[in-house]
Amino acid sequence: MHSQKNTPNTKSIFILPLFVIAFLVQADYLIMVPLSMKVANATGVSLTHTGLLISIYPIAAAVSAFFFAPFSDRIGRKKMLTYLIIGFCFSSLGCAFSYSAEHIFLFRILSGVFGGIIIPNALAFVSDTFEGKQKIRSLSTLILSFPVASVLGVPLGAWIGDAFSWRTPFIFIAIVSLIIGLFILKLPTIKGYQEDNIYEQYRELLALWYDNKNRSVFAVQFLMLIGLFGFIPQISTWLTLNFQMSTTEIGFCFMQGGIGAILGNITARHLLQRGHDTSLISMGSFVMAVTLLLVTMELLHPSLIGLGFAFCMFGGALRMPAHQVILSDLVSIKLRGRLLSMNMIVANISMGLGGLWSYPLLSVESGLLVGMEQIGWVSFITLCFIPILIHQTKKRP
Repeated sequence: MHSQKNTPNTKSIFILPLFVIAFLVQADYLIMVPLSMKVANATGVSLTHTGLLISIYPIAAAVSAFFFAPFSDRIGRKKMLTYLIIGFCFSSLGCAFSYSAEHIFLFRILSGVFGGIIIPNALAFVSDTFEGKQKIRSLSTLILSFPVASVLGVPLGAWIGDAFSWRTPFIFIAIVSLIIGLFILKLPTIKGYQEDNIYEQYRELLALWYDNKNRSVFAVQFLMLIGLFGFIPQISTWLTLNFQMSTTEIGFCFMQGGIGAILGNITARHLLQRGHDTSLISMGSFVMAVTLLLVTMELLHPSLIGLGFAFCMFGGALRMPAHQVILSDLVSIKLRGRLLSMNMIVANISMGLGGLWSYPLLSVESGLLVGMEQIGWVSFITLCFIPILIHQTKKRP
């Protein structure tokens, strides 16, 4: 694989289809949050199990990333993305036409298997193609698809779910993903590394854990997400029962969160190009920790819940570009796809475990969801460990 010089126009043509497919994957994952109550009612999933509809996706993505990670480096990013997009389209259509709990869980698992590792492959594609400040700008632009999905994808999907059917957003995602896949086929091909056999590539994937700095960065990723994703899968049930919000209103809260994330992403890009990285991760984690605690203790007026989401996601967005830049500089291009995939495995395991560890704390009492305050405290504590760990990571050679 190799990096190449790109004009601004060429860069835009390269980034745009990757940005859109990352947006669609993120929207496919997040849209289940406001729609989960409707999906549960239509398919027979119990109210206390709605969080599992969100958590099962990253768990499937983690398993998938482990098995497919070496193939991205081996066969090349473009070919890998093409296969994944085809599977993702099929899975989204399967979700749209599910009529039982077994079917919706099956196709959410398949969506995680294919969709969950599209983003690390897209990030690796960008990292292979650009260098220096251009790589920082390109990675930050691609990561911007996450908050844009919250600002546009989630509220739009929630509104469509209210106005038409919860199935419609998944049909739309499948069709547009297929179209974008055709544009990705036109991107330049960067050949994979074929000299190692597949067993050697798996060995190199696992060997990433032998390096102390790699382990520290993976640990930071785990702490960044394990508490937050104890909160996110419960949002729909919590806001519906405790605040009587409609699906559209929940989508509007996500939109405010997405606006905060966009502002955080822009701020992070500006500070990253001035040499700040670990400090962004510490600062963002502190902002998120305090905000999550205030929100889950229900100390904010219902009209301010969306603003709380905005501050929470602002903190989260400060961290993501910095973490990706640190990751992309840890290893050579030859191992970069496996490193980003391993990081995605850690991220997805963290997100999946979040929904699992928080589940026993929850119960429905007198028509209200109880247990969110305890989840907020766990999130606060785990996020407060990040500045300590990231400081130790920076001191390591």
